Amino acid sequence: MKNTRVGIVLTWAMLVMSPLVVAEGSTCQSPAPGMPLNLDGCKAGDSLILRQVNFDTDSAQLTASSMSFLDQVAKELKKNPTIKVAVEGHTDSIGSADYNVNLSQNRANSVRFYLTSTGVNPAQLVAKGYGFTQPMADNATGDGRALNRRVELELVGTLVLAPAKPTKVYISTFHAKPDQLVVPVGTEVTWVNYDEISHDVSFEGAMGSRIWTSPWLGNTYSLKFDQPGTYNYRCSVHKDVNGTVVVKPSVDEYVTTESPVYGGQTMSSYKANQTSEPYGH
Repeated sequence: MKNTRVGIVLTWAMLVMSPLVVAEGSTCQSPAPGMPLNLDGCKAGDSLILRQVNFDTDSAQLTASSMSFLDQVAKELKKNPTIKVAVEGHTDSIGSADYNVNLSQNRANSVRFYLTSTGVNPAQLVAKGYGFTQPMADNATGDGRALNRRVELELVGTLVLAPAKPTKVYISTFHAKPDQLVVPVGTEVTWVNYDEISHDVSFEGAMGSRIWTSPWLGNTYSLKFDQPGTYNYRCSVHKDVNGTVVVKPSVDEYVTTESPVYGGQTMSSYKANQTSEPYGH
């Protein structure tokens, strides 16, 4: 009888510990508190809960700490440019189904637009709000509702990247070609000098750099553009060597509206149709 009892205790202990063993051995895990997101080992179908992403009450407005964490998420997504993910919003069950679907979609949109605003390729991200249709805990308790209010990142596929846009300007016969270069934020543009004389690249009066000459060897000067805008340049000596670099933001148009019911809720491209009941989320 004693041996049987010991066997039952050992079996029970193994069953309790087995989920921990699986979690520790997993190569794709949700980030622990205070830790950045790591997509190493993740594959299509994996889903990670982002507990560090939170919002103001009854709102899709990200908290300051959430933005700081999402900066790390953006860095990881840019490091893995072929990964496509779904940003998924979930709520608790307080309030109507329609309200919660709208709120969760709003929150998923806010995360997506924040990530794209930091330079993540919009094609890497889709946003979906599920309301309270996919609970992971009992909505009858406060702790359960807190667990159900969450943002998840699900890996949904792989992107085939388009060919890169031109990032070089060629200087030859005292002209710069192309005379206008359109690039996204964060691009490093390189000027290649094929003339038999040096050129100074200056931006609206501010000296850039001299591209020294080694005839036909293509000496270069490079500059990274981290801010959107239009940058006009020319050689300070040879005026025909001139052109424009147009730097576009990662999101060409960022539209925000205010909810007619909950003031201060920021949304993007969202048609507000919320109820006016004062729910707590």
